[in-house]
Amino acid sequence: MKKSIALALTGLFCATAAHAFEVTGGSVSLGYSGLTDGDLNDSNKTTLGGSLEFGVSQAFSLQGDLSLSKFGMTEDAAAVLGVSKIDSRSLGMHAIYHASENTSVGAFLGTDRIESTDLNFIGVEAGHQMGQFGLEGYLSRGKLEGITGTVLGLEGNYAVGEYTTLGLRYDNIDIEGFDSSRLSLTGEIGATPGFAVTGEIGNADLEDIGSELFMGIGVRVNFGAKRGATFRDRSVANLLPGG
Repeated sequence: MKKSIALALTGLFCATAAHAFEVTGGSVSLGYSGLTDGDLNDSNKTTLGGSLEFGVSQAFSLQGDLSLSKFGMTEDAAAVLGVSKIDSRSLGMHAIYHASENTSVGAFLGTDRIESTDLNFIGVEAGHQMGQFGLEGYLSRGKLEGITGTVLGLEGNYAVGEYTTLGLRYDNIDIEGFDSSRLSLTGEIGATPGFAVTGEIGNADLEDIGSELFMGIGVRVNFGAKRGATFRDRSVANLLPGG
């Protein structure tokens, strides 16, 4: 599957060499999240990220993601994890087919550079909008220091108003040494068209640590299409301690 998706992505890139790219949407975001109880109380993460989508044709597009994260933690948390700070960066690329105005499917690949360790991932994704309801899911394979595993997620949202959205999100990482799952409530309030304040509160179940409550807040600027880029970034590191 991995080779097939990689070849498909490569083929789509080559096929677009003779065509002019058109920016159809994108976003820039800044977020802060942290764990709020247990052994890792006050561990936190600040992330600056962005996505840019290029239309290849009416039905096909390419999306690129880039994010930089800095993890901070208290002395007690550092004692649990054995480190006092962690920096990471993520790069990702999606090849997307827009089956209709409301439905998109895609394949993606990328890598997280966590200090000196690489976590590579490749997978498939889909999203569908039904009036005020939206649904998005993904399934991928991740590889960390020679060990492979599965990463998957599902998110549903409901548009309360033109610029206000509430949602429910679940993600699961099943890679030996990096196992985790998280369930959260999400919210978004558009202060002005294209600018939104985002929030999230949920519970993360971390390997060897247990259940931890997390909260997050951020701001995002969309441009181009109303929703910005079609899909979320698929960085595995960006799932912790909160999106």
